[in-house]
Amino acid sequence: MAGHRLFAAPTANLGQPEMMLGVFAPAASCLMPERIGQSAAEDLLYSGRSINGAEALEIGLIDALADDPESAALAYFNTHLAPKSASSLRFALKAARLGYVARISEKLQAVEDLYLNELMQTRDAVEGLNAFIAKRAAKWENR
Repeated sequence: MAGHRLFAAPTANLGQPEMMLGVFAPAASCLMPERIGQSAAEDLLYSGRSINGAEALEIGLIDALADDPESAALAYFNTHLAPKSASSLRFALKAARLGYVARISEKLQAVEDLYLNELMQTRDAVEGLNAFIAKRAAKWENR
């Protein structure tokens, strides 16, 4: 989600399943609302559901659908970026992402603290991860 231009196949399966394990996705919690808006991000982050490439394109999670996303990304690069000055592109990227990088960096630090010092102190977070490792269903106690 931190990429500049994201390509995916129509059959892609994209999501943040961490909630199924009783935890949340720290980096995605910071990046996803910036990319697709708060409401759509909350849907995916809270539900843990996955979406296909078409839905990802519709909500803005990706920029383009292609049967061969790697080739499509390379074609985009060759057509639109390679002919430009790499130095100027570097400054354009820096300018376009100036506020974004600051917001993400600050939020990521706070989310990391929340994850490590609060979430991982809960019984259900530990249970979810242990159940995943043991390949068994988690037994939630909602605490």
